[in-house]
Amino acid sequence: MQMELFDDQEKSILAAAPFPQVSEVPVSWGEINLQRADKYKAIVNPEIGKVYSIVSKDYKLIRHEDAVQRIESTIDENLELGKYKTVTEFYNDGGRMCRTYRFYKKSVEIKKGDKVNPELHLFNSYDITWPFIVLIGAFRFVCANGLVVGEKYLHFRKRHVFDFEQMDIKKQVSTALNRFNLQTNQWKRWTELKLTEKSYSNVMRTMKFGKKAKKEIKERTARKVEGYTDNGFPIINLWIFFNILTWYITHHAVSLNHRVEMEKRLRAAMRHFKRTKR
Repeated sequence: MQMELFDDQEKSILAAAPFPQVSEVPVSWGEINLQRADKYKAIVNPEIGKVYSIVSKDYKLIRHEDAVQRIESTIDENLELGKYKTVTEFYNDGGRMCRTYRFYKKSVEIKKGDKVNPELHLFNSYDITWPFIVLIGAFRFVCANGLVVGEKYLHFRKRHVFDFEQMDIKKQVSTALNRFNLQTNQWKRWTELKLTEKSYSNVMRTMKFGKKAKKEIKERTARKVEGYTDNGFPIINLWIFFNILTWYITHHAVSLNHRVEMEKRLRAAMRHFKRTKR
């Protein structure tokens, strides 16, 4: 399920998002003489009879709407970030949420006519698949790709055992544009660097693509190459190859869960983008 939420100021409408009703309830076990499992509790949606997870009593429930309110109050305090648009996605009957904030006034040109905008991605879950996560990302207008930013840049991750109010989210968000600029500087260098056979092999192994995905990526690469080496390897720069990968993820992920997993792999694969020759 996906929806875009805009108001007159082009900021998100919190009340419009269909956040699931979530409760914490006791857990019992046994067929006849039920016994209370005092060290555990269940996270449930009573409206649809959905049990998201059984967790420790120390688990701190972070509701999706509270996570959204917290991140947006932090963003709004940072005037440098400016206006934004949002996309909210849910998976597993609302058990997982990804909310994207795109700052459309803050574009950076990687090369002439090729601009990207910063994004923040907020993740939260009730089914304990994801902790509370805030990531920086980017959006490329040329082909409407969502771009993955390297692991060394903004990646705030906390399990649900921390006091939500004490999480230092503000510091992370306040440096988001600086971190984004560092990443775009790297992308600009990639436009002048050629993909090597070794890097290609390492990236594809890390991505764990299936046969169909490999074929589609190979075909799209063939349409973007500058030529071929003597041994038939495509001559293509790192920026274009990176965008072929993000194109595949953006347009071919079968679900939110699949896309998040593929983006995680790509962050790991980016370390193989080694400098070769200009």
